Amino acid sequence: MNTEQFENIGDNCEFGFVQRVHGNESGGLLRWVRSSPEALIQALRNRFEGLYAFENLSPSWDNMVSDSRYGLFFHTEMFSKDLKWVESEEKRREIYKSEKEKIDYLVEKFFRRLADPSVIVVFKQNEAIAPEQAEDLAQAVALYGPARLLIMRETQDKTLMGHVRQEGSYLAGYLDYLAPYSQSDQFSPLWESVLGEALVAPRVTP
Repeated sequence: MNTEQFENIGDNCEFGFVQRVHGNESGGLLRWVRSSPEALIQALRNRFEGLYAFENLSPSWDNMVSDSRYGLFFHTEMFSKDLKWVESEEKRREIYKSEKEKIDYLVEKFFRRLADPSVIVVFKQNEAIAPEQAEDLAQAVALYGPARLLIMRETQDKTLMGHVRQEGSYLAGYLDYLAPYSQSDQFSPLWESVLGEALVAPRVTP
């Protein structure tokens, strides 16, 4: 399956691994980022203004930083240990310059993707996202164009597993399970069925 029409927006890298299995290694702003619906909604409404500013970054894991501007978590080469920086500020600023340039490029690429009606942005969260919050996220995505939002949900209803249905202004895809956060590459094989249905789902006019 060609997954290039899909764009991962979180809440972690599970869908990034789904894309990798299908040979898609294209870079995306949020492909490997840890996020939340609240963070995404705020960031989208503010067009990611101030994203990844040096003064807002702090260690969150050995190879990840937290951006306090929006509460997003990024992989980085500004390494830390026990929540303390390993390198000097001078060295970190050198690394940061390259990372910031990449982030800025990916932000612009992301908005171009949202302006493409063939693109479907994908969000999953192991704790079910409330319909009202999913709707808010869909509206935030819609600020930038006709790309559609696909919310992934876990279900025990066998009639829903592997299928997609329209819920409000977004699509909902149903899986038998979502990968545990500690093993996000151990994803359900039903992802493929859901993505296939999403690609042919009719567009609903508000």
